[in-house]
Amino acid sequence: MFSVLAFLCYVVVRMYLGVPRSDLPPTLRTVWDWTQAAASGVAVVWGWVKQRRDHRKKLLDPPTPQQMWDAKRRDTRRASGLAGAAVLPLLVAAPVLPVIAAWGVGWFTAMLTVREYPSEVGARRWVAERM
Repeated sequence: MFSVLAFLCYVVVRMYLGVPRSDLPPTLRTVWDWTQAAASGVAVVWGWVKQRRDHRKKLLDPPTPQQMWDAKRRDTRRASGLAGAAVLPLLVAAPVLPVIAAWGVGWFTAMLTVREYPSEVGARRWVAERM
């Protein structure tokens, strides 16, 4: 998964470099690039903190196996048509895409580094209640 994140970052940087910035004066271009870098650093931390807070909140009230199955079914139906619809906003957001991707990297990395997921806690509690 980390290699997928690295590839995503590569694609985002290449898209950012492809945005025509030659119209900007050299000083403004440098300021813009450094602003993007600083905002991306803040966004990584923000994504990490957001995911950890959500995770901690979900651990307090973990879902049952049935709730997880229902949510998975609902998410699968909802996400099926979004792949093609996401291309246009992606192109429009290209100038600030590094910040958006940095937030996603922080969020996703925090998700990958947890000990246990709320669904595991909920399943364990569900089994313990039935035994």
